[in-house]
Amino acid sequence: MQFRLSTLFLIFFMVATSLALYCPLGVWFIAIWIDAIILLSALLLNRFKNLSNAVVCVVFLIFLGIICPGLPPAISPAREAARRAQCINNLKQIGLALQNYHDVNKHFPPVYKCDENGKPLFCWRVEIMPMMGYGSLYDSLKKDEPWNSANNAKVLCQYFPDYKCPSDNRGKNYFSTNYIAIIGPGAVWRKDGPVKLSDLPDGGSHTVMAIEVVNSGMHWAEPRDLTVEEAMEGIKTGKGLRISSYHPNIINVLFADGTVRSIPSKMPISLWKKLLAGEMQNLEDPNVDESAPDMVDVSVVPPDITPGKWTILLGLIVWLFSIALLFRRAVKSRRKPVTAA
Repeated sequence: MQFRLSTLFLIFFMVATSLALYCPLGVWFIAIWIDAIILLSALLLNRFKNLSNAVVCVVFLIFLGIICPGLPPAISPAREAARRAQCINNLKQIGLALQNYHDVNKHFPPVYKCDENGKPLFCWRVEIMPMMGYGSLYDSLKKDEPWNSANNAKVLCQYFPDYKCPSDNRGKNYFSTNYIAIIGPGAVWRKDGPVKLSDLPDGGSHTVMAIEVVNSGMHWAEPRDLTVEEAMEGIKTGKGLRISSYHPNIINVLFADGTVRSIPSKMPISLWKKLLAGEMQNLEDPNVDESAPDMVDVSVVPPDITPGKWTILLGLIVWLFSIALLFRRAVKSRRKPVTAA
């Protein structure tokens, strides 16, 4: 089969169409695999002198192509495990930075940095930038201006992977954060001033410092987090900015002592209330009553981003048509045996 410009265009068209069909589903590797099988089959049909032998090889190749794609989906759980581990590591780094801030200043940072009139300028995530390895960027900020001022926006409108869960990679807002502080009288973050670790019961080992929120739409530098009341309202109604996680069955939580724990995402409202109040003692095994009437699961199923059915149908027709043309060209341009003169 001669790879003329038209043939190369046909191959490109086939690959592009298959990627358009499969990539929204997150299984681009299947599209590449299928295209490779199709292209190799076309080459076999073109190169074999005996057509019947070529057909046998193509059938065998297609059979392998059907069997082997069953293996790649096993990669998906491993990928999610890696994302969850990275999410835990992100929270650990944030916790370590907060501990270092506490060691230097003898208290945790205020939840918001405010101006002389009490107007919030930027949040605690900005205050720990030097402890996160971004000291030079922090020094370039104008501390008396809000986070989105002309000067500060140049510095803060950057992608900081430390503040974003890798499982929440579906949105287009790269500057949003998934790690939200909980504000309340018994929490680490309070509106009446900074808190010392010694102010917290049990050394802060049961006090929630930050928790996951998917698709928050909240810039990581923005002075906006969740009060205990807002968090509980979100858990009850499932609406608005609320505690949530893309990790199946678990949610990662940073506590005031710097530890990160993965707790069940499905718990009764009474247990969620205890968690946010720092009263849940058995964090590793919270003894969840599955029959509780107020059971709430904060695990969020990733949004369905597949194209519409008519788009899929049209794409499938175009894809199959390009495959048919490719095979037709492969058979039509078969090498003819050389006959003796």
